[in-house]
Amino acid sequence: MGVTFAAVSKWERGVATPELNLIAEIADLFEVSIDALIGYEFRNNERENAIVRLKQYSHDRNNDDIFSDIGKVLRRYPNCFDIIYYSARIYSLRGLTEQNATYSKKALSLYNRACMLIKQNSDSEISDISISKEMAQIYLTLGEYDKGVELLKQNNPCRMNHPLIGETLASSCNDPEGALPYLSMALLDLTVAHMEVVMGYLNVFCKTKDYLNALALVDWALAFYPGLRDSEKRGYMDKAEGFLWAVRADIQLSLCKNEDAINSLRQAKDIALRFDEAPNYSASNIRFVSCEIPATAFDDLGNTAMIGIEDYIASQEKRELLDLWRMVKDEE
Repeated sequence: MGVTFAAVSKWERGVATPELNLIAEIADLFEVSIDALIGYEFRNNERENAIVRLKQYSHDRNNDDIFSDIGKVLRRYPNCFDIIYYSARIYSLRGLTEQNATYSKKALSLYNRACMLIKQNSDSEISDISISKEMAQIYLTLGEYDKGVELLKQNNPCRMNHPLIGETLASSCNDPEGALPYLSMALLDLTVAHMEVVMGYLNVFCKTKDYLNALALVDWALAFYPGLRDSEKRGYMDKAEGFLWAVRADIQLSLCKNEDAINSLRQAKDIALRFDEAPNYSASNIRFVSCEIPATAFDDLGNTAMIGIEDYIASQEKRELLDLWRMVKDEE
């Protein structure tokens, strides 16, 4: 930038400050606003109020008067990340719901601007990756499927975009074969997320003694597994299902439904024994999954399905549950 080391040293020591044209160039170089560069803070909360309004506008489906306010806010705060980002979201959502290409293209322009200002962002749920996904969805809305899919592929940590890539390839790009690997890995990730969410909710409900909701949740979870079972194969989903039947019995005991608990333990036992006869942890044994790359399940439920159930029952330290399990286990 044609600045001497001596000049920079004076800036750092507070002896002098850069000239205004240099400040603008430095702000542009580091992709921050001039306000952020010089440490200026607004003396009122007008900007914060504007951000709050923009967040509220994103839930408003019908009010077209908001765009006048958005235009004013953008003109006043052209280098504020939050202003740019939430304005982009509003245009994006309206472009989608109203099928308005002008709104969608405006959203793309604003998202590109937001990416330049991303260093200002303090929301952990927003990143250049999440913004790229929102931009990709706009391209899909505009019918630019190749561009949207490519952007999704380029910004795809932890396979987060696999479901949308697979869905788009199958439906809009007429490429069912290309979609299968993405959909298969997305389905495997879904089974993991499903179990994590279920166990999280179950812990919440059981620790708050909301056993009715706990039972409803575990019944919903158990309905998930049969649909993924290949009738001709035994797979890892059987082990997870057997474990959930044992959890169901525990919840039923808390609701004083002893007979139902016994029947749930019988289900747990039958499923666990069937899995342990020929344990298989290959993802290819899950229905609908088509994997060219080998995928194997790992868990902390014990070396066998029966051990996993017994460890769970022992960990609950409930004499009645343990006695019922021993009775069921000894049945022919």
